[in-house]
Amino acid sequence: MYQALKAFHFSSPNLAKILFCFIAPALTYAAVAQDRGQYPNQPVKIIAPFAPGGPTDGIARKLANGLTLVTGKTFVVENKPGAQAILGTVFVKDAKPDGYTLLLNETTGVFAINPAITNPPPFDSNKDFTPISLIASGPIFLLVNSALPVKNLNELIELSKKNPGGLSYGSAGGMGQFPTHVSPELFKMKYGLVARNIPYRGAGLALIDLAAGRVDFAMSTGLVAAQPFLDSGKVRAIAVTGKQRLANMPTVPTFLELGYPLPELDEGVMFALFGPANLPPDIVEYLSTATVKAFHTSEMSEGLKTLGLSTAKNPGPKPHGQMMKTEITTWTPIAKKMNLTE
Repeated sequence: MYQALKAFHFSSPNLAKILFCFIAPALTYAAVAQDRGQYPNQPVKIIAPFAPGGPTDGIARKLANGLTLVTGKTFVVENKPGAQAILGTVFVKDAKPDGYTLLLNETTGVFAINPAITNPPPFDSNKDFTPISLIASGPIFLLVNSALPVKNLNELIELSKKNPGGLSYGSAGGMGQFPTHVSPELFKMKYGLVARNIPYRGAGLALIDLAAGRVDFAMSTGLVAAQPFLDSGKVRAIAVTGKQRLANMPTVPTFLELGYPLPELDEGVMFALFGPANLPPDIVEYLSTATVKAFHTSEMSEGLKTLGLSTAKNPGPKPHGQMMKTEITTWTPIAKKMNLTE
C-alpha cells in the first residue's frame, strides 16, 4: 500500500482531482437542496384522480388534513378525474419531481390492471412514479339484493346458471374498474358464475339500484355507502375478502371459508401515496415519516373508519414498492385473460 501511494505522487493537480471527485457531488446536492429551500415552503398538492365524494377523494382529504396537522405545513387536495383515473395519474407523472405535486390513488386497478388492458399503456407503473407510502386498505364485500333467493356463494352460482342470460351486477363503470368490475369478473372466471355487468357513473348509484332490485349483486369496498341498505334489510352481505372474518362484521364469512378462495383479493383495495419518478430521497423520507405520524391523529385513524377503511399496516416507501411489484406481477396475466371489454 505504501509503495502504491508513493508511486502516485500527491502533487497539487492530483490532489485537486481527488478532492473534486468527493466534493462535487456534495456541492451539487447542496445546490439542489438550496433550490428546494426548507421543504415544503409552499402548499403541497395531493392529486385525487377521481371526482369529489368518492373514497379516493375522502382518503386524500383526510391524509392532507393529517399531514397539515403533524407538519404545520399546508397540504391541499386537487381533484383531476377522468379516463378511469388516468388523467390525474398522468398529470402527476409529468409533474416536476420537487415534492409539490403528489398522487393519492388506488393501486391495483390503476397501476396493475389498466396498463395491462390499455393499448398503448398510459404509463409505466414501474418507472414513472416514486412510491412514498401505503396509506389505507379495505375489504371487498359481495352484496346481494335481499329478494334474491340465495344464502351463500354456491346458491348464487347455481341461480345464475338457471336464469336465462344469468344475473346482473352493478359496477362503478369503466373497463377494468377495481374492485366493482374486476372482482365479479374474476369470480366469474374462476368459479363459473354467469353474470353481466351493468355499469354506473359511480359505486353509490350501483348500490342504489342494487337495493331497488334493478341489479342482483355487487362487489364493493367497505360498507359505508351500503350501510343504510344493510340496515333497512334491502341488501345482504354474503361474503368478504381476506383470510379471516372481520371483527365488525363477524357474521359475514370469507370467500376462503366458503370454499371459493380469491387470494388475489385478500388484501382488498389498497390506496397509496406516490410522487413523480426521481423524487429526491430526502423528500420521500420526509413525506413517509410525516404520513406515519399522521396515522396517529384522529383525523386519519377515526376518519378512515368512517369510510370503512383502516390505515396501512406496513407504510413507507419500501413496503409500498414491494406491494406494487407484487400487484403488477399478479394481475397483469389475469387481466389479459379476463373479459374486461364490457
